[in-house]
Amino acid sequence: MHYTKEDKVELMSKAGRFEITFPLILTQDDSFRITFNLERGDTLEFKQGAYYLYGDNGSGKTTLLNMLALTIGSIGGAAGPDKGTIKFNDETYNAKSFNYIRAAEIREKSFCIFPQKAFFLPVSTRDNYMVLNGSDRQKAAAFSAHEYPDLLSGGQQQKVLMDIVLDAKKPVWFLDEPLSNLDAERRHYFWMTLQRAYRKDLATVFFIDHWIGKKIKDDKNFKHLNTLQVVTENRQKNSPPNINARHIEIFENNDPQDFFGLQVQQVQKEMSETSFLKRNLECKGKK
Repeated sequence: MHYTKEDKVELMSKAGRFEITFPLILTQDDSFRITFNLERGDTLEFKQGAYYLYGDNGSGKTTLLNMLALTIGSIGGAAGPDKGTIKFNDETYNAKSFNYIRAAEIREKSFCIFPQKAFFLPVSTRDNYMVLNGSDRQKAAAFSAHEYPDLLSGGQQQKVLMDIVLDAKKPVWFLDEPLSNLDAERRHYFWMTLQRAYRKDLATVFFIDHWIGKKIKDDKNFKHLNTLQVVTENRQKNSPPNINARHIEIFENNDPQDFFGLQVQQVQKEMSETSFLKRNLECKGKK
C-alpha cells in the first residue's frame, strides 16, 4: 500500500516526532552512567516510519527506548545529572517546566509500550484491560470476564497482552522483542495487528527484535540511519571502574506498510506449508 502526498502529510501531523541531542547521558546513584553518542553528527530525528535498533545484548537498546517512552530517567525539575535533550513534538523532556504528570499524560495519549505492562493475577482478561488500558468501554467488552491469564499458555498470554496494550489510536509504538515465544499463528496475528494500526493513527514504530533483524537488514527499503556509540560506566567504591563500549545500529523505513504486508504473506505461507505437512502425515498414519 502506498500513501498519497496528502495522506503522508496527515500522518506526519499525527506522528510522534522525536529529536535527540547528543551526548545523551543517564546516571543512576552516582555510580552507574550510560552515555549515548552519535557516530555522525550530534542530532538524531525520528519521525514517520519504522525504526529498528540492532545491537548486542546489553548494548543499551531497551534503555534508550525507555528514555524515549518516559519510563526511566529524570525529567522536569529533577533533571539533575541527565545531559543531552529528548524532544517529543517539540516538548523537551528535561525542561524545568516538564513534570511527571505531563510525562504520564504523554504516555497515556501517545505511546504504546510493549511489553512494558504485565498482567494482574488472578484477575480476568477483561478486568486486566480495565486496569492496564481501560479507556474504551466498547473494547473492554471484547475481553472475557471468565478468562484468566494465569490459566493461558505463554503464547496465548502474549496475544491477550498485545490486545490490551497495543492501541491503534496511539501514534507511537515501542516494541521490545514482541515476537518472542510466538508460533506462526500468533506472529501472523501480530503483523496483521501492526498493519491495521499503521493504516489508522499509528505512524512511528520502534523495534528491538532478533527474529526480524536479518529481514530488516536485508530489506532494501530499510536504510542505515546512524550508529550510536554506547559507553557504560559502573563505578563502585574500593573497586576499579568497569567501563564497556558497545554500539547500536539504527535502520529506518519511512513507508513500512509494504514490509508489514510482506511479513503477513510470509507467515501465511509458513502456516500453509505446516498445515500441508500435517495433513500428509495424518494421511500416511491412516494407511
